[in-house]
Amino acid sequence: MIIGAGFAGMAVVRELRDSDAEVTLVDRNNHHLFQPFLFQVATSILEPAEIATPIRSLINDMTNVRVEMRDATRIDLSRRVVAMGEGSDLPFDVLVVATGAQTSYFGHEAKWAQHALGLKTLPDAIAARNRLLRAFERAEMESDRAKQARDMTVVVVGGGPTGVAITGTISEFVQRTLAGDFRNIDPRRARIVLVQAGPRLLPAFSEKHSFYATRALQRAGVEVRVGLPVTHVDAAGVTIGDERIEAGTVLWCTGVRGVPLAQSLGVNVTANGTIAVEDDFSVPAYPECFVVGDAAHVLGADGQPIPGRASIAQHQGRYVGKLIAARIAGSAPPTPPEPFVPSMLATITRHVGVAEFGGRSITGFPAWLLWGLLHLRTLAGGHSKLSILANWLRLLITYRRSARLVVEPTFSTGMRALVAGFRD
Repeated sequence: MIIGAGFAGMAVVRELRDSDAEVTLVDRNNHHLFQPFLFQVATSILEPAEIATPIRSLINDMTNVRVEMRDATRIDLSRRVVAMGEGSDLPFDVLVVATGAQTSYFGHEAKWAQHALGLKTLPDAIAARNRLLRAFERAEMESDRAKQARDMTVVVVGGGPTGVAITGTISEFVQRTLAGDFRNIDPRRARIVLVQAGPRLLPAFSEKHSFYATRALQRAGVEVRVGLPVTHVDAAGVTIGDERIEAGTVLWCTGVRGVPLAQSLGVNVTANGTIAVEDDFSVPAYPECFVVGDAAHVLGADGQPIPGRASIAQHQGRYVGKLIAARIAGSAPPTPPEPFVPSMLATITRHVGVAEFGGRSITGFPAWLLWGLLHLRTLAGGHSKLSILANWLRLLITYRRSARLVVEPTFSTGMRALVAGFRD
């Protein structure tokens, strides 16, 4: 059984396609999500369907794989079963936990999560897009200048690759795309603030590239605030250090923690809820259970935890898939992999990025282009790649974005009646 159809889980599945394994792939969603492009959905560049592919279409030619859209709630290693949300249990001989991670608010989940939107799932990205666009719609109708300024203020918390990318994209979005859409407000007066608790942006990159990213964002009209932790978040804005910033939109792009399902293993659970694993990604004392991807706590060559990245998750998943296939075939297991060092890529604005790979580094448009091409190569679905390329080309030429829609679920009269009937 493989729980999670993300990068790590799908990598395991692909390695088992020609084995004698009977594979059950369990996920609460029916789609594989390309998370690196979530910020482009949140900023109206891409449509949700362009970065999500139905899981069943990805395994159509794998006759030994079945998919179950279910919500796994608890793992019992002693009984080798996974409890499902509807009360049933699914047994397994070998288990791969590839559940990813969730946003961490550092102990303030109950109070901050509803006001500072994370960016881990497709609903997260759609909610962020809705909140951003609604804030400017409110500003258009507002006569009070102070409230108008608040609605036109966006605060992004977290100066890693996701925070930097979405901040630069939002700045261009409001100053270029939205500039001609309103009559009562001028979106070019919007205030975009990026907050980083650490001393510099992109801390995993070189200091040179951190400085480059900072300057690029400042040229795009972004206020970059480093060395200031967020101390409070509410419906009207944030407090950083002792400074209050009134904001209509707050996005949270920092901090991850393990999901409750992975923690239910009860073995080697770290402080942030991930699972510390052996060199072969198995759970200590349970060689039939593996944890891969963002759910796993793995140390790199420098002794520090390896960050969550798609390429790392795929690398781990491929190894575990080969290991399981070798066990089934009774052949020698593959050698545990060396710590994987991925290329470091980050996009800053629509044609500016930074990249570090193989001891080399590039900046500007070449780095942005490399970022795009490498991510497109990883994306599942040929049709989506063509559609995304078309959207990027239009954005490069015109700044226009077709996906700037506020789309939220609503109850029709018939649906209200149906819900009322269930309640009765």
